[in-house]
Formats: sequence, C-alpha cells, structure tokens
Amino acid sequence: MSKLALVLVAAVVFLGGCGENEESSEGQTRQARVVRQVKLHRAAVHRAKMRQQARAAARRHHRQAMARRRRAQVQAEEAQRRAAEEVEAEELASEEAVVEEESECDLNYSGACLDPYASDYDCEGGSGDGPEYTGTVTVVGEDHYDLDADSDRTGCEPY
Repeated sequence: MSKLALVLVAAVVFLGGCGENEESSEGQTRQARVVRQVKLHRAAVHRAKMRQQARAAARRHHRQAMARRRRAQVQAEEAQRRAAEEVEAEELASEEAVVEEESECDLNYSGACLDPYASDYDCEGGSGDGPEYTGTVTVVGEDHYDLDADSDRTGCEPY
C-alpha cells in the first residue's frame, strides 16, 4: 500500500472516532470523503500502471517493427548483391566466350581474322605464294607474317 493510502486509512480511523461507540454524522461524512479519496487514489494508481504497460507494449511493438524492417532491408541487399554477382558472372562468361572466339584469330593482327595456325600469309594481289592471303590489316603485336613492309603498323596497304 502506498504512503498516501496509509495516511488516508489513518485519517479514516482518526476521524471515525478512534473506537468510540457514538459516531457523529459529521465523522461519517468525513470518513466517506476519505474512503472516496482512497478509492480515487487507487483508481489513479491503476490508470498510471495501465498507461505504463501500454507504453511498454508500444515500445516493444516499435522495436519488433524496426527489427523486421532491418531484416527485410538486409535480405533485400543480399538479394541485390546476389543478382549483381549473377550478372557479373554472366558478363564474365560472355567475355570468355568472346575471347575464345577471338582466340581463333591471330591476336597480333586486327582488321581481319588471320588463322594463328597458318604457316604463312601473303597480301592479296601481291607476289607472295601463300598458302593464305589477306587484305589490309593493322599490326597490333609482332608482325611474324611480314605483312607490314614499311613498318607503319599497317600491313598489305593498297598502293
């Protein structure tokens, strides 16, 4: 029982005549007021407890909602990361396929696809004996087929 309630009970006993057999109507009125005040006090305490419990429940609900949002955000970020990794893997596979296709051409020349396994290339319309022939090419690496006679990085130039 709270201090205020104890004080109010003591007041009821005191105002009630301290055990006297004859109670006056004034004492009964005071006693009724004190009892009413005790009841009001208890009701106020009860309301305060209910408000406190409601606030605690609201805080719990808010924490749970925030945790759900954080979990959803983490899951969305993880899904986005996985999707980006899949796209990157697909791009890498595509690039590897292009490199494999390009590897069928000699990487020292661009502008035409020269077979890297051919024994020799000569310029089309020239005096070479082949066995393979090509048109104008850009030398981007080593000119092992000797197609760039003037060393300007362009092979089989039309004259």
